[in-house]
Amino acid sequence: MTTTARTRKTAKTAPEEAPAQAATPETDSAPAVPDVAPLEPPHVDEAPEPPAPSPYVTPTEVIPDEENLSDVILDDATGQPPVNPDAVFVPLTPFGSTLQCTVRLVERTFLGPHHNPVTRLLQPKGAVVSEGIAARIRERLDAQAARTGSDQ
Repeated sequence: MTTTARTRKTAKTAPEEAPAQAATPETDSAPAVPDVAPLEPPHVDEAPEPPAPSPYVTPTEVIPDEENLSDVILDDATGQPPVNPDAVFVPLTPFGSTLQCTVRLVERTFLGPHHNPVTRLLQPKGAVVSEGIAARIRERLDAQAARTGSDQ
């Protein structure tokens, strides 16, 4: 039976080997240059074309833009357009620039790729809005009143 003797390295022997490794010459880390140049330039593919926009809308896109605004704004309580568009918004405070909606305004519009009819809330009753928003809604109410007045 043969026994093998194992030797153990101690911390004392490790530093002695470090200078021996440092004395070895360092290898060149630069890549080797080929002897001949490539025959053709590398092939570069063109970028693929972007996908076509989807004709369907997602729930975040259902807010209509200027061309899809509704022509019919109604008072939800009566189901008719407001009689006096100037009385729809009243000042919240005597000297403030915010206005309060006095009626619940809904609008009938058509949304989606199939133009489904939808009744949606435009302003709840008691909503506090800026003068700019109130002016836009008032303009639409005035235009609606002028259209219905000319149709009769």
